Amino acid sequence: MRNYSRRGFAAYLLALLHPRVRAQGTPPQASQAPSGTTPVACRTYRCDAVVLFLGMTVFRRAGVGGGEASLEETGDGETRRHTYFFAGGSDPKRAHGLNRLGWIRETVVGNGAAPSAADYFGVMTSSPEESFEHARKAMDDPVPGRCAFSAVSGRNVAGRSRSAVTHFEYGSTTMWSDRALIDHAQAIFRGPVDWRETAWPNSPNQPPPTFLLALATSLKQRAKRAAGRYVYNEQEYTLELDTLPVGKDRLVPVHGKIRNLHTGKESLFRLWLDAGSPSVVPVRIEYQARSFLRLTFEAVPV
Repeated sequence: MRNYSRRGFAAYLLALLHPRVRAQGTPPQASQAPSGTTPVACRTYRCDAVVLFLGMTVFRRAGVGGGEASLEETGDGETRRHTYFFAGGSDPKRAHGLNRLGWIRETVVGNGAAPSAADYFGVMTSSPEESFEHARKAMDDPVPGRCAFSAVSGRNVAGRSRSAVTHFEYGSTTMWSDRALIDHAQAIFRGPVDWRETAWPNSPNQPPPTFLLALATSLKQRAKRAAGRYVYNEQEYTLELDTLPVGKDRLVPVHGKIRNLHTGKESLFRLWLDAGSPSVVPVRIEYQARSFLRLTFEAVPV
């Protein structure tokens, strides 16, 4: 699925919502959890956009959308389960009618050092804007009624992966927090879709990592440099992180680079962690979605 794989990281930066708000610059709050579980770490974000032309800022707007990241751990040993979410999207009312959103969830089962399976599911808008002019036209003439979406479902097990991608249309006013959109996308995979499988001989005893798992594992190290690989939509990617010294704002800057080993395409991003907390849920995330568009997800105050 060419469009989806080119925007793999953008998809992962736009994932699952929960109706909880956390404070900017403070550790993620713990929810009340039943016996046998650990607290859920979660932050809610405001999305700010900067439009660039020839590298110069021509438009800046705060609050064009929002997002949320969360991590939940339950169970012990072989039944231990890590659930990773990241969500975000635009508010058409504040983005000139544009509706761009994404949603992803990863569930990893088993011991953290040697999981037995990793599942992921994601939905995102299929946005065609490849240039500043294309984006301006999309804002001037937003398509009413329906919007094109792509969805991916995958499962990684020891030495193998399996995934499928599908495309569909849904209401153009759908917000990124609309669970009905996700339910609709999941229902499609219960019908006939083109499932693909790949063998990974370099990972014979455990599943190839998924993106958020690989990212969280590297961030937990808080090392100056960290590197890893992950498999998404039957393609392999490398992940490189460079951690900088703590800033005056008590945040730890991390510069990241992702490379698709099949296409050679690279994606750059930056995020900031709370220096006073071991949490891997970022306080701020910055991503160059296009050459003309930079998005920043900023944790919002209570």
